Amino acid sequence: MTRLELFGQPRLINNPKKMNYIKYLLFLFLSNLGAQNIEIDFISIENTSNVISSTKTNYKLILKDSASCYFNTLKDESQFIYGNNAFDKKQVKDVTQIKLSDNHFGIIKDDFFYKNFIKDTLIYNEIISNEKIYVGEKNNIFSWEIKPSSDTLVLGFRCQKAITKFRGRTYEATFSSELAPYGGPWKFDGLPGLIISVKSLDNYFIIFPVKIVVNKKEPLICENIYKEKKIISWNEFKKMFKENMERKLKMLRSKSENGEGGSIKIGDKIEDLEIPEMKF
Repeated sequence: MTRLELFGQPRLINNPKKMNYIKYLLFLFLSNLGAQNIEIDFISIENTSNVISSTKTNYKLILKDSASCYFNTLKDESQFIYGNNAFDKKQVKDVTQIKLSDNHFGIIKDDFFYKNFIKDTLIYNEIISNEKIYVGEKNNIFSWEIKPSSDTLVLGFRCQKAITKFRGRTYEATFSSELAPYGGPWKFDGLPGLIISVKSLDNYFIIFPVKIVVNKKEPLICENIYKEKKIISWNEFKKMFKENMERKLKMLRSKSENGEGGSIKIGDKIEDLEIPEMKF
C-alpha cells in the first residue's frame, strides 16, 4: 500500500496501476498549464567522509513532457574535487583516469540518465574495465514512506520529505508537487512530485539544487541517446561486474609473493551491488 500525503491531505492508494494512472492525469494537467518543461542545476557529492576520494560534481536535470535527462556537464574539470590533492589525468578507453595518490585512482565519465515516464523506463551508463556498459531498469524502483507534517521551502517551492531504503542505504528525499507530478535526479523517482534534493543518512551521498527554472525561454532538449546501444538489465550488469572483479582477483593472487589469498571490499558505489567483499 502506498501512502500519499500531499501537504497535509493524507490519501491511501494500494493499486500501483491506479497510482500510475493518477500520475498520468497529473501530467496531462500540467501539460495544459504549460508547466512541464523544467531545468534544475544540481551539485552531487559522493563519499563525503573520505578526504582522498570525495567528489563534487555539477549535474543538470531537464524534465520535458514525458521524459527527463540527468547528466553531468563536464564543462570545467575543476568541478571534480578530490580532497586538496593535485592530480594527474589520462584518457583510458571511455573514461578519464585520475591519479589521486600512489594507491588511489578515480575516474571521470559522462553520466547520462534518461527516463521515459510513459514507458516506465530508465537507461544509463556504467563502467567496467574503463568501458561503458548500458543498463536499463524500470523507472519506479523505490518504495517510499512520506513523512507526515514535513512541509518545507526549497528555492521558493513548497516541498515534503520522504524516506526509502535502496540497495544497502537509507535515503531522505525532498520533493515538490508544485513543480511536476514525477521525476528526480539520478535514479530517484516514484514520489507524487519532482524530487529536488536527496541525501543518504550515512552522509555518503548528497544531491542538492542550486537553481530551478520553469518554462525556460530557450528550447530544452531531452533525447534518448541510447537508441542504438545494446541495453542490458541491472542483474546482467551485476553479473558482469562480479565476473570482472573475479578475474582481477585471480591476477592479484597469481602476482602475490606467496600465492596466499586476500580480499577486496566493494565500498565506493552509490548503491550496494550486493557484493560487499570478494575474497581470493
